[in-house]
Amino acid sequence: MEESCKEISVNELPRYSLWVERLLNLKPFSKPVRNLAKIDAEYDKDKYAKLWAYYNKNKQYDISIVDIKSREILPSPDISCFSRKGRLYLTSIANLRRLNDRVLIDALAPSISTVKTVVELGCGYGYNLALLRDTFPNRLWIGGEYSQNAIKLATHLFAGCKGISVLPFNYYDDTWAILQNLNKKALIFTRHSIEQLPQAKSVMQTLAKYKDKIAEVIHLEPVYELIDKQTTLGLMRQACTLINDYNTDLLTTLNSMKVNILEIDIDVLGTDPLVPTSLVRWRFAEE
Repeated sequence: MEESCKEISVNELPRYSLWVERLLNLKPFSKPVRNLAKIDAEYDKDKYAKLWAYYNKNKQYDISIVDIKSREILPSPDISCFSRKGRLYLTSIANLRRLNDRVLIDALAPSISTVKTVVELGCGYGYNLALLRDTFPNRLWIGGEYSQNAIKLATHLFAGCKGISVLPFNYYDDTWAILQNLNKKALIFTRHSIEQLPQAKSVMQTLAKYKDKIAEVIHLEPVYELIDKQTTLGLMRQACTLINDYNTDLLTTLNSMKVNILEIDIDVLGTDPLVPTSLVRWRFAEE
């Protein structure tokens, strides 16, 4: 894992996550309703507004997207707990970010080799796109994002950069110009953005409208249906999903559609061990 990682037991998790006490009702927590208003408040008006303000204040110092990413995770402890394949580990925050970057690169590498256009839905200010562009040159990189502050930040960060852009996008719209305007089949991917949609069915129905423009789809998302509910860690993950109103039907929805699921890999990495990333790779079935 590049750097020393210490395995710990689930009994030690409360030292590194406030969520254990919240899930056990030992600390107060108000259950959110994860709708567009919640996304607007939590991301556009808070998280990305703060990052945009930071960039504006410091742009004379040639702020990079890596600087913004570092700012995004502040304040953070020196040591973080993460999960992999149902086991818990401790490592430095810097190493955890390297591990998380590697997961993205490794997951998309086989599919990127077959396309010239890559689209991320729910891309924030474009960190994932920038990381992939540096690894896989000579591609067109397009991001779709709801937050106006994230789009403004991306526009400035990518000013003068050819082949990469972040455009307005809303999962809840009936049509998506970001896909409608594609002139070649693209690889579509999401990373912890489907997570924000309690139900994915209507979103997948919209995505299906553009199946002729899609080569393959990759989700790096928490997948509720893949949680092992026979373990203590799994039960905490289930409760964490439900109390946060995160997505619960991604895999169920895909199984109800005319698609070929090519790969599933459970808990490839959980930067939050209670909301771990799994990989689901699929494509629309030919008629």
